[in-house]
Amino acid sequence: MLFRMIFGLPGAALVTSLLFVIMAWMVRQEALVNPPVDPPKIDILAKLKPTKPTPNPPRPTAPDDPPPVEIDFIDPIDAPGPGVPIDRIPGPITDGGGPIIDMTTTRPTIRPHPVYPENCRARGAQGVVIVEFDVTPEGDVVNPRIVSTANACLDRAVLNTIQKWKYSPKQDSSGRPVMQRGVREFFNFQLTEE
Repeated sequence: MLFRMIFGLPGAALVTSLLFVIMAWMVRQEALVNPPVDPPKIDILAKLKPTKPTPNPPRPTAPDDPPPVEIDFIDPIDAPGPGVPIDRIPGPITDGGGPIIDMTTTRPTIRPHPVYPENCRARGAQGVVIVEFDVTPEGDVVNPRIVSTANACLDRAVLNTIQKWKYSPKQDSSGRPVMQRGVREFFNFQLTEE
């Protein structure tokens, strides 16, 4: 053990010192072999071609007056349905004892006309659009939906217009306003020649 201490410690110190010197020399040599080089400067130049001034396109002029739109409103028809003659019903006729509800249809009080959409007019779209909706006790239009359409281009104009309409609400037998469902209106869009 004493022998290891006498020869081992100085030997380990010598090996460590030699490794340190060799590593320092390697680093120094690396610095001398590869001197720093500035990267090359690259300039990219492009010749500009003279551009010709483009003439401004003519501004579109607004039409003086849009052509009139002819819209036919078809009033709902209150037609009696098929029935049974009274003389063929056996027994006495009673009212059933239930509440009596006025079945007359509501009438619009505020009825703005739809605007014929320009893109539909340019395409030549025309025809009848049928819209169905409900009327609240306050007379407002709710739940509008297109039932039938000649051209889908016209649907948005009809839905926007019908929501602006106001109705005199239907009343029950006691005079209270009630909700009326399934009210239908017809809009006929036709282009006129001028």
